[in-house]
Amino acid sequence: MRKIIALGIMLLFLGMTISSSTGLNLEKQSTIVTLDGNTLYVGGNGTGNYSKIQDAIDNASDGDTVFVHDDSSPYYENLIVDKSITLKGENKETTVINGSESEIVVSISSDNVILSGFTVLNHGNYSSLTSILVIHSNYNIISGNIITGNAHYGIDILYSEYSIISGNTITSVYTGIGLYNKGDGILLFNGENNNISGNIIKDCSMGIELIWFSNNNSIFGNTLTNNTWGISTKSINDVISLNNISYNFYGISILNCFNYKITRNNFIGNNWSAHFTYSLFFAYQFGHVLKDIRSTIKWDGNYWNRPRSFPKPILGELPPYGIVPWFQFDLHPAQEPYDIGV
Repeated sequence: MRKIIALGIMLLFLGMTISSSTGLNLEKQSTIVTLDGNTLYVGGNGTGNYSKIQDAIDNASDGDTVFVHDDSSPYYENLIVDKSITLKGENKETTVINGSESEIVVSISSDNVILSGFTVLNHGNYSSLTSILVIHSNYNIISGNIITGNAHYGIDILYSEYSIISGNTITSVYTGIGLYNKGDGILLFNGENNNISGNIIKDCSMGIELIWFSNNNSIFGNTLTNNTWGISTKSINDVISLNNISYNFYGISILNCFNYKITRNNFIGNNWSAHFTYSLFFAYQFGHVLKDIRSTIKWDGNYWNRPRSFPKPILGELPPYGIVPWFQFDLHPAQEPYDIGV
């Protein structure tokens, strides 16, 4: 009998707790408890919704989602994301974050951040050296955004590993400074094991740039068009495959790179499709002899403007001083362009 009474009291207490929690969530619509964390709402007309994105980020915890409505857009903010959260816009076309031209618009310093569904813009000037989005952490996903108006960098990936940059559209603004008359799309600076895939990058100075030990990255399925350089790289062990590299001044420019695979890309309408250079200093510094240098880039199965019956020569320069002409070859050029579907 005592067991039955005790069980009844426990069930009554549990029912009161559930009822109290439910009432709280109905009253404050900015927070909903889920198995994956809380969802905090920004904009819109829900009771208790935040009016600023940064306020919601500051009040979030690791694992939470900050959902941003588009009917209160644009949001004039410069965001610091220092927690492992999902930051999601309602619609990438209409949920706009407009930052100050003298500051980074979105800075991500925590691991495991997801950013999607926004237009992020900043009409800065080239001399300000600012970026729209800066990542200096690991295991992040930046997907399905429009990043535009960058006078210097669109996405700046610094010392970051195992991040995914996919399905974004990145465009720049004209600055009127010679070949460097536009900002860059994506910069990897000492970033390893990242995946850059399915992005559309156009009207930039450098579409994708990899520098300073940005090794073991995958550049896959992107469309790079109407840039000064489609891809510019100075790194090791990267794979560049199934990209549309079209109507740029330079399709791909390679400086001091080793163990590269450049396969099954479309090179169409570029003024200069591909070029590689090695400096004498670099060859000596890393202990590579000329024989090694000549065989460290694998070109295979790329489409070069038209069907080809013979191997496609790629002009490069070797030491001394990076001016001795040397040719590498795509031995199996594709007979028709690949349907990459970006």
